[in-house]
Amino acid sequence: MRRIKDDLGKTIDEADNLAKMIMIEQAIDAAYEIEEPISRSYAFCDCIIAISEFARETNSYETLERTQPLLEQITNSGATARALSYLAVVLSSLNYEEEAEKALLDAIKYASKIKEDFDRRDALLEIATSAADMSFLLDKRKLVNLGLQFQDQLTQGQKAYLFGYLSTVIPSEEGTQLMREAMNIASQINDPITRSKVSLELATLLTSFTKEFEE
Repeated sequence: MRRIKDDLGKTIDEADNLAKMIMIEQAIDAAYEIEEPISRSYAFCDCIIAISEFARETNSYETLERTQPLLEQITNSGATARALSYLAVVLSSLNYEEEAEKALLDAIKYASKIKEDFDRRDALLEIATSAADMSFLLDKRKLVNLGLQFQDQLTQGQKAYLFGYLSTVIPSEEGTQLMREAMNIASQINDPITRSKVSLELATLLTSFTKEFEE
C-alpha cells in the first residue's frame, strides 16, 4: 500500500495467499489511475476493506497499518466513513480496542459531513452495524447503544435491518425482543420492493439467530 506491493509481500508466507496479494496489488494500481473523485475514493475504500480482511485473516496488525496511505487518498466523506467503520471492526478483532473505538468515532465524524440524506443514512447504518460487531468482539454493550442512537435518522427499512442485526449480538431476551420489533417494522413498510428486501434480510439474520425465538 504505500505503493504497498513490497510491504504486503513481506507479510505473506503461504502460497495460498499469493493470488490474493497479486489481485489486491492490481486493484490498488488501478485505483491510482482513476481520475473521477468519487469513484476514486470508493475504489480506495474497497482496497482498504480487502487489505483489512487480509490483515484479519492473517492476524497481522502490521498489514492493517498499511491501509493508512490509501485512506489518505480518499476525498469523499461517505467513502472515508465506510472505510473507517470497517477498519474499526478489524482492529477490534485484533484486540486493538482503543484504536478501534477511535476509528469508529472518526467514521461518525465523517458521516456527519455527508450532505446527501441517502448517502448519510447508508453511512450511519454501516457504522451502527460495525458498532454491533465491535460490541460482540470487545464485549462492550455501550457500542450497541451507540448503534441504536442512529435509529431515528434511518429509513424504516434500515431501522428494521439494524434492529435485526443488533439482536444477534446482545443477550437473549432483549435480542429476541429486538428481532420481533424488526419484523414488526418490516411488516409495516408500504413500499413492496423495500418490504420484500428487508424481509429477506431478516430471514438471513434469523438463520444465525441462536437464541430461542417464538413469533
